[in-house]
Amino acid sequence: MRSLNSALLTGVRGQIVCDGGAVVAGIVDFVVSRSRSLRLLAGLAERSATVATALIVVNAVRCFAGVRCPPGGGALVVARRPNERREVDALRRLIPDLTWTPVAFDWRPAAMLAAFQTFRRPLSDLRRTARLARRLVRRFGVFRALRAVELIAYYRRYVQLLDSRPFTLAVMSSHSNPHGIALNTAARRSGIPVVLTTHGMPVRPIARLDYELAIHECEASLRVYVDAGCRMNHTVVKSRRAEYRSLPQPWPRSWGRVAICLSKDPVADRVLACVRALIGDPRTQQVLIRPHPINLWDGLTDAVASLGDARVIAQSSARLLDDIRACDLVLGGNSTVLLDALVAGTPACYVRGLDHGPHDVQDFVRDGLVYELPQLSPIDAGAMARFYSRREWPAILRRYAAVDLSPDDVACAVRSALSGTTSSLRSVP
Repeated sequence: MRSLNSALLTGVRGQIVCDGGAVVAGIVDFVVSRSRSLRLLAGLAERSATVATALIVVNAVRCFAGVRCPPGGGALVVARRPNERREVDALRRLIPDLTWTPVAFDWRPAAMLAAFQTFRRPLSDLRRTARLARRLVRRFGVFRALRAVELIAYYRRYVQLLDSRPFTLAVMSSHSNPHGIALNTAARRSGIPVVLTTHGMPVRPIARLDYELAIHECEASLRVYVDAGCRMNHTVVKSRRAEYRSLPQPWPRSWGRVAICLSKDPVADRVLACVRALIGDPRTQQVLIRPHPINLWDGLTDAVASLGDARVIAQSSARLLDDIRACDLVLGGNSTVLLDALVAGTPACYVRGLDHGPHDVQDFVRDGLVYELPQLSPIDAGAMARFYSRREWPAILRRYAAVDLSPDDVACAVRSALSGTTSSLRSVP
């Protein structure tokens, strides 16, 4: 078993690596640019070491005190975001015999005060955190220092929970956020196996972590984790057979309904230019703008209204698959929705510059999976048809989506991987 300091150091290093990537930097710049108060706070933190230290310490206390956990044991589950919870729920259905204890994040002052009282030495802890924050700011800058200390706060809270409850498993769905990496390192410190169930394609760089079981989107996703040096005792690839439909034959020469699926951090001007190009094309009857579940563009509704065209709507249904299948064409940037569309049998195109990330983050264009539009207008349906009719394209799709794999085989593999891991799973066939 690793020592506490060694496990924590692994997590902090992994977080710093993740936050050094271009995608994270782009999202941070976008979020700060959209908020006057954040711009002011960021400016103060960059100019004053005292302000930066205070900000980091307050955020660490917030993270530690915001973690709530109901009574229970079995699997400790950390999933903050809706897409993380969705994947954990799917795993939960495969292993109904296991007790699942999800962490809740409660930022209400009364709840946080009660949790803060669990600090053994409040003043000493705050002074140590401040010293660490100053060192990290000098070396890595304010944002990465804030996230690293946030991870440490989550880690300490998770260690409390793991040491005080009969947990036999830790389940996570995030490979790059402090709340997920902290759970991984806290569980490893306590000798508890960790299960990762991914959501979407991983964005490099990723943290070099260890997993008892890693459930991946596809073979391409698995390769990213292997290349990053992650150690996985068991790996399973998800089945996409239930969602799979072949692309239309013969290829459509026109379309009625087009979806633009946004990333977290869309570039407003580029999105609106794309919409205007579509509604200027007589083949387009309706444009559906589907925001990301974590939409950082708070002006989306007003921007759509400013177009003054009833054919353009911004909404999302309860299920992504419903929106995709109701459309004839899907456009997107650095989003795994493009893969989801192709699996569902809807033609998809990559549009450069729709978000603040680098070009082709998931390598969909590089690997020949997704057609990239050379221009917004006119869209060349014939060129798309030739791209997706290539002899090698079905094999490329299968590297990114296991459309032939049986869901029952996946469930069996997951149960088999975990059957000897915890006593509560030994009876699972």
